[in-house]
Amino acid sequence: MINIRNIDLNLLVVFEALMQERNVTRTADRLGLSQPAISLSLRRLRESLDDPLFIRTRGGMRPTHRAEQIFSSVAQALDSVQNILQSGTSFSPSQAQRSFNVMMSDIGEIVYLPRLIEKLQEIAPGVRLSVRRLVRPRVHDELTSGGIDLAIGWIDTAGDLIRDDLFQETFVGIVRPDHPRIGKRISLTQFVSEWHLVVGRQEFGSDSLFLASGDPRAQALARAFRQRKVAVQVPHFLAVPNIISHTDLICVVPRQLGQVYADLGQVRAAALPPGIGSFTVSQFWHKRFAKDQGSLWLRGVIRDLFGSPSASHARR
Repeated sequence: MINIRNIDLNLLVVFEALMQERNVTRTADRLGLSQPAISLSLRRLRESLDDPLFIRTRGGMRPTHRAEQIFSSVAQALDSVQNILQSGTSFSPSQAQRSFNVMMSDIGEIVYLPRLIEKLQEIAPGVRLSVRRLVRPRVHDELTSGGIDLAIGWIDTAGDLIRDDLFQETFVGIVRPDHPRIGKRISLTQFVSEWHLVVGRQEFGSDSLFLASGDPRAQALARAFRQRKVAVQVPHFLAVPNIISHTDLICVVPRQLGQVYADLGQVRAAALPPGIGSFTVSQFWHKRFAKDQGSLWLRGVIRDLFGSPSASHARR
């Protein structure tokens, strides 16, 4: 029988980080340790638990069945200790030396991240952000495990996540500034007849998201979406403005993203036909971290920067 008194509990911190990073170098950077120190900790833990814990593969370090068995319990135990230690303690932004892991989409990286970084540099120069690409099927597990502190975007939530709605976003079309046929508005006929640039698998482009619920005009727009001619499909929004500026294509994007692109001078926004819908941008965290003082502060900064007074506040 393994006696916990014979295990250096610091090894469990290394184990948790290895489970989340699956890479010795990234784990060392995350914990502020050397790679040999991480390797030594892993060897000691393997000896204590009598299990290899990780197997090296081409895709990274793959956890064994034993490692997966104990990870959830270890992560929860460490989080509980962390929360107990931090709960009730003050968080001083100007003095803090802390890293936050935030998950957001490429839209978030373009629209929200620059403003957030500018604000943090102003009020909390020692705070660092590590940004990960938003992958909706992984959000719940990443927040639960503590792999990320916060997720920002349009996400379906599970019961143990807390959601704070920030604002409602709608859509615009973007075209090149000197588009020969499209002016300030895109008519329904133009929407069907012109060629389109589509992003990803159109997570933002499903009829249910694009169309205004209950608006009778949305039925005509739904038909237009089904009939539109797709010339190009790209995996993310970063390539969109350069493609649009050199073609006569239309691309439907969230309004704030369209404004960022228009401000750069490569494209201009054009109103879409009546019946367009909207979606809610929110921030999400796991209930186990609800009272963490640093996370509370960061969520407050984000709400102050991006929150609309009409949006609902935190709820499960």
